[in-house]
Amino acid sequence: MSSSEHILRNLIRIVAILLAGVMLFIIGSMIGYGVMGGGNPFKVLLPDVWRHILDFVH
Repeated sequence: MSSSEHILRNLIRIVAILLAGVMLFIIGSMIGYGVMGGGNPFKVLLPDVWRHILDFVH
């Protein structure tokens, strides 16, 4: 295996891990907002909800 193939394979792994992390974060947020928050799980994708969440952090 050449070094360029090795680098490409590692980049693909990194991108796959990042995408899986983002998807798990979104799914976890939807479950938390829908089950624990008692709201519509799809509303967690709205920008207004994230502004409200970030107000608690700042």
